[in-house]
Amino acid sequence: MGKSGRRNFAIRYTIGHFIISVLLAAACAGIVFGFWYRPPYAELLKVTRIFLLILGVNVLCGPLLTFVVSNPTKSRRERVLDLSVIALVQSVALAYGMHTLWLARPVVLAFERDRLVVVTSSEIDHARLPMAPEGLRHLPTIGVVRVGTRRATSSTEMFDSVQQGLSGISPAMQPAWWVPWATNLREIKAYAKPLEKLIARHPDAAATLLQAATDSSHKVSDLTYLPLTSQKNKEWVALLDKDANIVGYAAVDGF
Repeated sequence: MGKSGRRNFAIRYTIGHFIISVLLAAACAGIVFGFWYRPPYAELLKVTRIFLLILGVNVLCGPLLTFVVSNPTKSRRERVLDLSVIALVQSVALAYGMHTLWLARPVVLAFERDRLVVVTSSEIDHARLPMAPEGLRHLPTIGVVRVGTRRATSSTEMFDSVQQGLSGISPAMQPAWWVPWATNLREIKAYAKPLEKLIARHPDAAATLLQAATDSSHKVSDLTYLPLTSQKNKEWVALLDKDANIVGYAAVDGF
């Protein structure tokens, strides 16, 4: 069998492997964006590019290796062994990437002073979860749990909080500082500002904010906003209705 025969043989195997890889990638995308990183968290945490890199390497490298090793002169046992090794390497790489995304998934949306903070699973010391109030001691598998944060109860605790903050650890990341969302409801309403003021301050972002208001099915005059931040992004806002329910989001700097 000549080179063209070997190439055609390898192409058939490669196409089959590519189709399987694409289907697997689609299933992973459904899990990541449908369960772990629902809007707006994929954009807010800048995870889309990382996910595409993981899948891109997986979808392209696996079939490419199949093309390289496929040869009709090999016995059936050799071909099965080659493909099994490639599938194993590909599966391990994909599992590692998905596990990394799982650890970095958003699990808490906390009201902290004058903003909403998105906290990921990897930013929380899981050993300290028992220090959270009853009902907030388990992180969700899907979606986020909303929490408030309490004030410092002493000057020593305040100093410790400042020190932690300088290290990048805010009260939103510390279970001992969490309180039920309803506890902060009055403060949330007090700190939320009219959306109309944000539109006036950022006329360049008016179209984005107006579209977010339209998508929320609320009038602009009925909406307020709070800055929505994460460790990776500070330029988002959450839209709130008159009862301080979150009804929309927009990629606009709220500070």
